[in-house]
Amino acid sequence: MKFILLASNAGIMALARQPIGTLRDDPDLRPIFLAAYQETIDVGRARGVRLPADARERIVEITGHFPPGMKASMALDLDRGNRLEVPWLSGKVAELGRQFSIPTPTHNMMYAMLKPYVMGAAGQGRV
Repeated sequence: MKFILLASNAGIMALARQPIGTLRDDPDLRPIFLAAYQETIDVGRARGVRLPADARERIVEITGHFPPGMKASMALDLDRGNRLEVPWLSGKVAELGRQFSIPTPTHNMMYAMLKPYVMGAAGQGRV
């Protein structure tokens, strides 16, 4: 459950460069959150992880209680020019999607767009 939350929210907050309060209730962003959560749930289940039937709803509920000014550590790392953990978050979801033939377009996009920053500001362009 924690990985569903982390992989999805970190990528979205990093790309938007905004805290959760600005993003979670935006009607244009809500489908992106839901898609990212569902993709992670789908690859987790395909890998044999037991998740509750209402996993996505639980994650939405948890996210709704985060302080509005909260930013995922990966979003903070991007702001600071530090290395990013995106290969192990959205990158891993995308990799598992390919492995299990499960579409993961949201995580594919987040990984591709954040990949140039994986090595931080000094290493932009290297993966």
